[in-house]
Amino acid sequence: MRVSTSVLMLTVLLVTLLAASLTYINMVIKGELTNVGMAVEFNDHSAAAWVALDKGWFKEEGLNVSKLVVFRTGLELATAMAKGDIPVAWVCTSPAILIYSRGTPIKILAMTHLHGYAIVARPGISDVRELSGKVVASSGPGSPTWLLLKMVIDMYNLSDVEIKKMPPFMSLNALLTGQIDAASLPEHYVSLAESKGMRVLIRSQDIWPNMPGSALVVREDFLKGHPDIVLKLIKVTVKSTKYINKNLNESARIVAKRLNVPYDVMLRSMKNLRYTYVIDKDEIQKLINLLVKYGVINEGVKAEDVVDLTYLKKVLGEAD
Repeated sequence: MRVSTSVLMLTVLLVTLLAASLTYINMVIKGELTNVGMAVEFNDHSAAAWVALDKGWFKEEGLNVSKLVVFRTGLELATAMAKGDIPVAWVCTSPAILIYSRGTPIKILAMTHLHGYAIVARPGISDVRELSGKVVASSGPGSPTWLLLKMVIDMYNLSDVEIKKMPPFMSLNALLTGQIDAASLPEHYVSLAESKGMRVLIRSQDIWPNMPGSALVVREDFLKGHPDIVLKLIKVTVKSTKYINKNLNESARIVAKRLNVPYDVMLRSMKNLRYTYVIDKDEIQKLINLLVKYGVINEGVKAEDVVDLTYLKKVLGEAD
């Protein structure tokens, strides 16, 4: 009897899954779902996208994510976007501004989070002032982690800091194996380092409480050609962001599974970010000014030119 019951339950489950799959395929064939390709970074800065994918919210809006490209860093993602390979991305804001300054026509449409970066050191270093004369890893110029490191060097008058260019996963490995003294990292790598006994010296919110993190960014040609899809993407981003803030534990489980990270590490990590879709143009301009100060971009870039709030306001039901 138990065997028969188990077989029956399994059969029902398989039939249900098959029906759902056939329904999905029929929706694509009939044109009820619109294919869209997008890109994300391999971290919890893209939590809104990971949660929305898990919950099926893109599909609910009639969108079939036919191509999902995952990048190690925002700089790599932004470079692909500049080449025209990626029309839609959840990417760190500063790399997006970098490619915009170099002629790539993009728009920042909604934030996904603020801050989420930190400088982490090996055992034996307990204060950020001890980094003078040390080797510190970071992603390349224009990345948020590089920007944080440059700001800290200035703020604490550090000297002779050797900056080694490495993507986060390589920086983490180099830190754990004693090849470097510290690393400027994005979450979730910060919390992973902490879980391995490394020490957080300073977080981005310690020196810049509203530092822009990642955002939903689209190429202008895609925006002009598919405004209806863009509205749906923003709607999903807003819905997912609200869900994360109300259901952080469950969201952490989803993202932890997607990134293959222990749940407790992911939960700690996500608590260090402020998930929001609200764009503050003044903070974006501050970011732009810092990129100019440190020689990454030339003067003349204005937040009001790269940010477009029109679509977010429509989704939120706000008047222009």
